[in-house]
Parts: sequence; structure tokens; C-alpha cells
Amino acid sequence: MATEFQTFNEDLSLTSQTECEDSARAILAKLRPEWTSSEIKFEYFSVGITNKIFSAGFGTEHVIFRVFGHNTSKVIDRENEVTAWRQLAEHGFAAPLYGKFNNGLICGFLEGKSLKIEQMRDSRFHMNIAKRIAQLHASVPTNGKTLVFEKMQEFLKQLDPKFEDATKQEFFVTNFPQNLAAEIEKVEKLVIKSKEPVAFCHNDLLVHNIVFNGETKRIEFIDYEYAFPNYALYDIANHFCEYAGVEGTPDYTKCLTKDEKWLFINDYLHFKDSKNHCDVRMKAMYKHLPLFEATAHLFWAIWALVQAQNSTIDFDYLTYAHARYEQYEKRFQKYIGSVNHH
Repeated sequence: MATEFQTFNEDLSLTSQTECEDSARAILAKLRPEWTSSEIKFEYFSVGITNKIFSAGFGTEHVIFRVFGHNTSKVIDRENEVTAWRQLAEHGFAAPLYGKFNNGLICGFLEGKSLKIEQMRDSRFHMNIAKRIAQLHASVPTNGKTLVFEKMQEFLKQLDPKFEDATKQEFFVTNFPQNLAAEIEKVEKLVIKSKEPVAFCHNDLLVHNIVFNGETKRIEFIDYEYAFPNYALYDIANHFCEYAGVEGTPDYTKCLTKDEKWLFINDYLHFKDSKNHCDVRMKAMYKHLPLFEATAHLFWAIWALVQAQNSTIDFDYLTYAHARYEQYEKRFQKYIGSVNHH
């Protein structure tokens, strides 16, 4: 089977299934010439809130098509996505990438099912998730520089301070500070001071992106759209924020308890570097955790504001941005409180 990466000059429709499948068949005629076009079966899975995902199958073989949503290049660096993905596949952390078309990518199929939120909240899965994050952080090399604050500033540049809709504009002015750049800088100063180590991070470990293979009992991660070198603790903190769920309004009362977070970090350190696992490191990570949770909330709050102005997907990004911003303030205050207390 050819593994060299191929580029196809095709646009896959996000609105018409027929047109989308015709374009997919045209690509498959070149990518998998041995497949009989009329016998290809399509199955749709889209749960990502920014794109359309489906599989094309012939016999027992499958490939996955990921069609990018409109305007998503404003919040996702597509060049970075391909580079990161290929690097991850090389180290066994992602399905192989076969090629790209004008508005998407074609990749291999990972056996398994995305976790349901109830499963993710079941402590039996925590150790496996912690282990997989530790393996990812230990395996893929980086230059030690993080891009997280740069990305936030890039999102901010895309944000128009004036919403076209007057109601949205009023909501924005009422619920967000006029100078978001200052918030980013304020957090960045403290994060740099924490001296937490940098690793290659997934940065978006929500329930849909964690796949459990029932046969091998292994956890795999998918959807590396936001993968880049970042503070390792950010990846964990961001994952902790996602226990609130993604459907509708997130419920932050459903997040892990202090003890569960402590155990998760303990497992992570054990798998990452059991020789140097010590209480001092544990306590430092745990102390810095609210700061990194705050950073993750701020990242997605700004991301959602940009989506609110650009996305064609039917999702209330503005309310979501507000939920995340409120949590950012809460977690930030918690961190400041604990530091001043000591």
C-alpha cells in the first residue's frame, strides 16, 4: 500500500452529501485505485465542532476524510497540523496521514470508540489516560519553546472588537474586558515564572478526542488540530477542564475532585519518569495546576470569540466563550489566592 503523502486538487462539499462523495470517489480513484468505486461505503461521524468527518470503506479497508469547516483556518494552523500529524504518526501516536485535498485531510482509521463523558469520569480510565499523555510527552521531541501565548495573540488579531449583531456586541462588551491582550500577558508572566517543562502536547484532550479500543484496552488520542509544543502541565490542566462536558453549556461541578486530580498527576509522573518521581515535583505541579487551568480556559474563551464571528456551524460560541472566561477568572483567582496565602 502506497504510503507517500499525496495532494489532491479537490474541494469536498460541507453541505451536499452527493457532491462530497463524488469528490471523495475521485480522490480514492487515485489514492486507492484497487477499490471498486461503486462499492465504496461511506459512514459519517462528525462530532468535532469545527469540521465534518467520515470514513470511506471498501471490503475490510477504511480511510478517514476530515473536511475542514468554513473559516476554520482562522483558528487552526493547517500547515502545522500536517507537520505535527506526520511527526506523531512516526512515533506511533496518530493514524497514518495519506494525503490532503483543498479543504481537508485523508488519514488511516484507528480502531476504537471515542469515550463517553461518563466513561471519562470513571476513575478506571484515568490511569490509562494519564499514561498515554505521559507517553506522548516523553516520545515526541520539541525545541523546548511553547507556542501557546503566541497562538492566543494570533486568535486575538482575528477578533473584530465590533460584532455585527447589536445583541452580541452588547453581550461582548458587558462580559469581557476591553483589553484581552493584557489578560494574556498577565497569565504569560506567571506561567513563565512557574518554569514548568515543555513537551509536545495534544492541547485538546476532550472526550471526543480520546479513543478506547475495547479489544486491546488501549487509549489513543485523535484530532491533532491544536497539537504543538506546550507546557506539559497545560495538556493535563486542559484535559481536566473538559470533564465539564462539551454538549450545551459545560457543567464545571462535574470536574475532578482535588484528590482525583492529585492521583492523576501522580500516575502521569509515574509513567513519565518513574526514577525521578518525587513529592517535590508532585506538589509543584499541583500548586501550579489552577494557573494552567486558567490558561486553558483563556485560550478557549478567545478561540470561541473568534468562532462566534466566523463559524457557520450552529453552536452558541459566544455563550461558550463566556462560560470559559468565567472559569478563567475563577481559576486565576484561586491560583493568586494560594500563592499569596503561602
